[in-house]
Amino acid sequence: MFHGLPSEDPIDHLDEFDRLCDLTKINGVSEDAIKLRLFPMSLADKAHQWEKSLPHGTITTWDECKKAFLAKFFSTGRTAKLRGEISSFIQRNNETFAEAWERFKGYTSQCPHHGFNNESLLSTLYRGCLPRYREMLDTASNGNFLNQDVDDGWQLVENIANSNGSYGEEYDRTNGARPTTRSSQTKS
Repeated sequence: MFHGLPSEDPIDHLDEFDRLCDLTKINGVSEDAIKLRLFPMSLADKAHQWEKSLPHGTITTWDECKKAFLAKFFSTGRTAKLRGEISSFIQRNNETFAEAWERFKGYTSQCPHHGFNNESLLSTLYRGCLPRYREMLDTASNGNFLNQDVDDGWQLVENIANSNGSYGEEYDRTNGARPTTRSSQTKS
């Protein structure tokens, strides 16, 4: 139950609610309809009063419901902070591409109502990457990463992150394609 208390996390509540609803399937009834019918039963106190005060018929999709819920119970300060983290994203010098990608995804999932479209997010991620990873993305895109279809861009980011996460920075081709370790570095 979500009560609308400052100590509660509305994102966690939505995630738990989504997982619970994923267990419920009814032939001929859309996922949206199930969630819209069950959501009020997951609310109590201040949150329940808020839901009851919504004008009838103003929320017709699950996405609209989530946006309204987050607009009410996700603090504007937290939203502004996470929007800032997203819009000013920069990969850290000691961070692999996979780690940077996970951090970027974390920001967007912590603030699903961030308001950025997929094209803007992809551009922000690309522009915030270290130059060697921008070159890698451009090369894999036949010259210009940002000129490709957005869905293809996300797929390429995911593929490179998965590959980068498998090997990390310690991968060294000169050492027989094995990860380097302290003992192998000191034997030279």
